[in-house]
Amino acid sequence: MKKLIVLAASVLFCASFAFANGQKEMTMGVGHSSNFRVGPGKDSTGTQVYSFNYVYATVIFDGAGKIVDLEIDALEVSTPNYDGASMPHFAGWPGSPELNLTDHTTEKVAGTAPNTAEAVAAEVAAWKSKRDRGDAYGMNPKNDWHRQMDAYEKLFIGMTVDEVEAWTAKYLSEVNGRILNPATTNEKDKAKLATLTDDDKKLLIDARSGATMSINDAHGSVVGVIRDAWNKRKPLGK
Repeated sequence: MKKLIVLAASVLFCASFAFANGQKEMTMGVGHSSNFRVGPGKDSTGTQVYSFNYVYATVIFDGAGKIVDLEIDALEVSTPNYDGASMPHFAGWPGSPELNLTDHTTEKVAGTAPNTAEAVAAEVAAWKSKRDRGDAYGMNPKNDWHRQMDAYEKLFIGMTVDEVEAWTAKYLSEVNGRILNPATTNEKDKAKLATLTDDDKKLLIDARSGATMSINDAHGSVVGVIRDAWNKRKPLGK
């Protein structure tokens, strides 16, 4: 019995030592990218909507550079004439000309957005990231942005950043930044599909069961923020 206890203690000690050494080799990085967008669309008077996206990721890497875990989110903010109810808005700096304000029920311009210091402060304080917006994001009622991003994160765990970039270069459409659709009618996508094996195409179907949204378009580059996180990584605990 004593020998068994000693053996168990030794195994526990060795496991703890190995974990501690492994943890020392782990690194973490926080990456981001930002972009300005003309759009999405125009309001009911034909006035242009403008927006920006700030995409960010926290990524943990092991000693071999493989992704152990990651969390990706984004803040998208538009002018107040966009008709999406959950979209964060920015009405402009206090004192600037007031911008069109769209009523989210009628989807028509209903006046202008107040931009007093108090109004803008309240507006900014209410901003929510895409994950925080949850199913109210409105992209897909059954598989909204946060769920599809979870699927991409799960897919990339175990890869190095180079492997993530290679995977996306191989399997994403160069037209819209989405996982290639085997049923596409786009000639450029069809040409890319023709270079894939049957096993590759099965992988596409499996990947598309979890995510079909773009991760490289006017909403920002997810792969870019993962690379940025790698470039900025630091040892855990420092």
